[in-house]
Amino acid sequence: MQFIESLADRTPLFAADAAVRAAADAFAQRPGSCAFPVTGAGGAVAGIVERSAVERALAEGRADAVLQSLMLPQPLALDGALTPREAIGVVLAHPNRPDLFVVMNGDQCLGVCSLRVLTQALLASEAPAARTAEFDQAVAEEFQRIYGAVEGEFRVQAEGLMAMTERLQRQPLGADALAQVHSIRGAGEALLRLADNARDMILARQGRLELKPRAQSLRSLMDRVQTRWAAHAEDSGVGLLISYDGDPDLSAVVDADRLTQVFDNLIQNALRYTRRGSIEAGLRARFEEGQVKLEGRVRDTGADLGAKLAEAFDAQGTSGEGLSLPLSLARGVVTSMQGLLRAESNPGQGATMLFEVVAEAAEAAAPAAEDRPASGAAHVLVVDDNATNRMVAEALCEMFDCTSETAEDGVEAVEAVRSGRFDLILMDIKMPRMDGIAAAKAIRSLEGPEAMTPIVALTANVDPEDARSYVAAGMCCVVEKPIKPDRLLQAINIALTEAQGQVDDASRIVA
Repeated sequence: MQFIESLADRTPLFAADAAVRAAADAFAQRPGSCAFPVTGAGGAVAGIVERSAVERALAEGRADAVLQSLMLPQPLALDGALTPREAIGVVLAHPNRPDLFVVMNGDQCLGVCSLRVLTQALLASEAPAARTAEFDQAVAEEFQRIYGAVEGEFRVQAEGLMAMTERLQRQPLGADALAQVHSIRGAGEALLRLADNARDMILARQGRLELKPRAQSLRSLMDRVQTRWAAHAEDSGVGLLISYDGDPDLSAVVDADRLTQVFDNLIQNALRYTRRGSIEAGLRARFEEGQVKLEGRVRDTGADLGAKLAEAFDAQGTSGEGLSLPLSLARGVVTSMQGLLRAESNPGQGATMLFEVVAEAAEAAAPAAEDRPASGAAHVLVVDDNATNRMVAEALCEMFDCTSETAEDGVEAVEAVRSGRFDLILMDIKMPRMDGIAAAKAIRSLEGPEAMTPIVALTANVDPEDARSYVAAGMCCVVEKPIKPDRLLQAINIALTEAQGQVDDASRIVA
């Protein structure tokens, strides 16, 4: 029988008056630990300090602050002789249902444990007959449904935040206020990246991560990585060197966005442990018998974690459990590409992450599509009953050099279109009084040229059958919510081109 004393993360104990810097160094040496116990007077456990709280304090320049100011006081203490099932019962019965608690052997603190670890141990100890493939699939589907609903709402709010900061940046603000707006925008971008990474990690573990291989110049891919991370590394006081070793004209059939995502996550992880020093990110490409062998690496001079990371990779198989989110996702993406990601310890200080992927050779990649609407600036009517959604759509229109006005439902939209002043309509589907389909039909029944104003449907439901019903109602194409700028731009181009009679029916649905 298993007891929770074997599940405790046996971390060092820190005094409440110890400096944040000391805990940060200890966390750097223990990449798998999420919290440390903190002792008060007499050596009794007084609290728990989480990794996230320490990292936040460092970012705020509070390295000399004491841990007592960061810790979660009076943590739940569980006897190490409890079974996982008994311990979960105690945690769930607690008024605060804490995610973290300390494990004790009498007066001795054995370490910190989490509810997640207890749940995993309990599931692993259940008899196999009690956990059928059908049960596991049902649990996975229910989790995916709940996560999808939460993620969608999260994105709507985060994109609303981004749209508001975009508008604030165009206001006549002082230097301090503008710096704060930049910080808010950076936080919003980080939240959206986190949502993307969490979603992709789930898909990677389920073997459902989508890849879109196309011809890609490998040298330009590394130029993209340089552009994305140079300023961030400089702000962090870290030197960043990006290199490409290979034929400058060599192209391969790869998913450039996914390869960039691998570098993004490896560099992000390296920055976590490199507060001073440098990070090197490179790609070596070799043409061999019609294929291109890609060898990527990210080397840092931060904490000496190579051996520990290698152990974590070996111990966790392909699941990525126990690794940080960036490393777990990078591994999932590389595995989806039939590649291999591994960790090595550098001579002296730091660690190197390496991955290998084999791709088909290709002709040079085609130049990027034009990033402005096909017919130049357009005047757009944004129709949505949600104020945040309207603000996001307006900000995107402004990004594409379009002007815009808004309406809150189909009734207002039809009345506004009668004026004939709009080149395009972005139409939400679900609205009070008159929904998007009814509004589209009403607009098409108007007399005069305004009846032919192109309409793009904006909806969270992009089921093919529903999308066909939107087109049948008179809409040009469909864009999924939360709105992705590139998808919206593509739809606008289709809609404006259709207005000139240059689009066939097969191009109408953009999901």
